[in-house]
Amino acid sequence: MPSYFVSSPGKVILFGEHAVVYGKVATAGSLGLRSYSLIQNRTDGIVEVSLPDVQLARSWQMKDIPRQAPWEGFPYPPATMNTELLAQLTAFVDLGTQTNRSQAAIALLYLHSYLTKDDIAAQGYDFSVRSNLPVGAGLGSSASYSVCVATALLKINGHLTGLDTVTQRDLVNQWAFQAEKVIHGNPSGIDNTVSTFGGAVAFKKGAIEPLPGFQSLRFLLTNTRVPRETQVQVANVRKLREKFPAIVDPMLDAIQEISTSCKNLFSQENLDRAQLLSQFGELVDVNHGLLAALGVSHPSLEKVREISSKLGLKSKLTGAGGGGCALTLIRDDVTPETVAVVKQLLEAEGFYCMETSVGGPGAGILTLTEATSIPEFLAHDKAYFDATQNWAYFV
Repeated sequence: MPSYFVSSPGKVILFGEHAVVYGKVATAGSLGLRSYSLIQNRTDGIVEVSLPDVQLARSWQMKDIPRQAPWEGFPYPPATMNTELLAQLTAFVDLGTQTNRSQAAIALLYLHSYLTKDDIAAQGYDFSVRSNLPVGAGLGSSASYSVCVATALLKINGHLTGLDTVTQRDLVNQWAFQAEKVIHGNPSGIDNTVSTFGGAVAFKKGAIEPLPGFQSLRFLLTNTRVPRETQVQVANVRKLREKFPAIVDPMLDAIQEISTSCKNLFSQENLDRAQLLSQFGELVDVNHGLLAALGVSHPSLEKVREISSKLGLKSKLTGAGGGGCALTLIRDDVTPETVAVVKQLLEAEGFYCMETSVGGPGAGILTLTEATSIPEFLAHDKAYFDATQNWAYFV
């Protein structure tokens, strides 16, 4: 049996933070930072899981893991979560208060319980995941992990021939959404959709649609290292809206119009790249200004804006705000020297910077043989892997 290598991107919100909570349109895109997983067959009936980024290394006998028999509609997942199975797996994994580790393990075994065929269960497999997505930064790290899990398990069990069609990706996406439900309880489905399909999407409650004509953009992603508390920021905006609805509601409407303007921007066939990037940068400025007026910025985020603007670059917070990450648009005419100076200045503030792209490919899968060239497959992410990288990275 061959082994499989899978990768999937994180996601970043471009426009529409907080407004989306009130049913407004927001936009998000796939991030150039990715998770990478390797699944390999064994012969001893053991599943061994290695997730170094959350310090998890566990193995179980396949025969001991609770299993769910196939049902009508297989290989697509059922419409509702199997709470009984979840309870069984939670007790089985038993990692106590180690939240990130237990959720990652339970999500994997939840999908395993549905998807693993008897012959694979008799053999067992090794499953390893590494990621260059920071955990808990609002960049879709759990969704990227969930897509890797879904793709790998579907593929090794023969439920997936590849990722060449929308139908195949939809199957992955539906199972990844199940894993996200295990991890988050009630996710929107945005993160796993972006991670599976790539590109960019427009979304509001209950509806996700591709952003047609979206072109990949370069960004400097800055992690301020200030802990973000999404629930606190959402609650603060809600309180402000309850106090000043006549002021806040038009601001939320304006934020939605920024998302709509972004969508329209990429649909203009006669707009050249320079004009597109210039107008996109203006939207970045306006969106951040509105979010700051809602009270969800932070001195660290304003410092990113101050430093980047001195060198002619536009930045905004991404996600809930109150810390977390900022996006800085890198136009095509920005020199590498300018980017290097901005990074140096930001890192002098204690921030962590990564050059990346938004709007690139979604999940990918590679069947491994002895002749496979791993560096060739990884070439799209040279910032993280290079030609010397090998499978020891997953050990």
